Amino acid sequence: MLGFWYKEFPQYPKDHKDFWRTRLIAHSLLITTSYFLVLTLLNLFYFESYDIALIDALGLAISLGIYTWFNKTANVNAAAWAVALMVVSLIMMFVISVGGHAHSLFWATLIPPFSFFLVGRNWGSLFSTVAFAICAYLVYLQQQQTVTIGLGSLFNLIEVSLAHILIFRFYEKTRFSAYQHLATRNIEIQHLAETDKLTGLYNRQKFDSELSQLIAKNEVSKTSNCLLICDIDYFKNINDTYGHLVGDSVLSEFANILKNKMPKSSLIARWGGEEFTVILSGTSITDAMAQANELKEYVGTHPIVNISLTISIGLAPIQTDDTVLKILERADKALYEAKNNGRNLVCCSDNNLTITAYPDYIKQLNLNKVNA
Repeated sequence: MLGFWYKEFPQYPKDHKDFWRTRLIAHSLLITTSYFLVLTLLNLFYFESYDIALIDALGLAISLGIYTWFNKTANVNAAAWAVALMVVSLIMMFVISVGGHAHSLFWATLIPPFSFFLVGRNWGSLFSTVAFAICAYLVYLQQQQTVTIGLGSLFNLIEVSLAHILIFRFYEKTRFSAYQHLATRNIEIQHLAETDKLTGLYNRQKFDSELSQLIAKNEVSKTSNCLLICDIDYFKNINDTYGHLVGDSVLSEFANILKNKMPKSSLIARWGGEEFTVILSGTSITDAMAQANELKEYVGTHPIVNISLTISIGLAPIQTDDTVLKILERADKALYEAKNNGRNLVCCSDNNLTITAYPDYIKQLNLNKVNA
């Protein structure tokens, strides 16, 4: 509703350290302008206190002057000092002019929230200390005096209370906004720390962490899980022939194929270079080998970036006594065997570290069923 008052400065975006200072300056000037306008009219026409009305009119003129100047210059530091000095000076002028009577001392409680936020901890402490020392002296002078609580006292209490509510509503908004912005930034930073920039898949650090957690859970649940390591065959030739930009496109497109062809529950990561890892949770070794072979066949029959490719895959079941290093070593050995046997092949490393190619594994599995 009051958006017209709060000017947006391009040099102070929301993540800038001075963004909320610009908002507080505008907020403070809105409050002081409104207050001084109302107080000037009240003291002029209702209380007929012309000397106090003059102070309020001076505050109104200074507030509007600082607001106009700040919108033109966007000088945050100078404006912050101007607002802080104006608030402190005018409050103390008023308190001293009425001798601390009519509960006017409550106005001094507005000095700390303004001065600390605008000019910092050290100067805020100094302004507050001086102001409260003057208030203490005024109270000392009022010893054994009869206190009269009139309408002016009531107005002072109401006005100061409203000002505190407005100021601390603003502080709470800045705190909430800052925490919200920080939470968003933390999510973005975590995403960047876990993600491979080129493919959008998880990176090796995230993969190792997730694999470690899965192994720990596997010790309790005894769930069947498998690990694949996929390697694009002769990828170096693609870079040498077509250039690294085309090579990057191949990696990105292959990452998309993995996301589309592997089960939704899979954890897929770029392990390094042209190698990708896939964790198939809740998947038997037979199903894992079938899925790996389907992936190999699909890549072999669907050119990527108009380039015919093949992939080699090493597979290993995750055992209850595994470590991240052990399971990776077995899957890597299976991949090495696939590449050594002509590539475009799926090989599996079983519990006894026996390397078996996909067709041979199926034949052996069927033979075992017959013998059984």
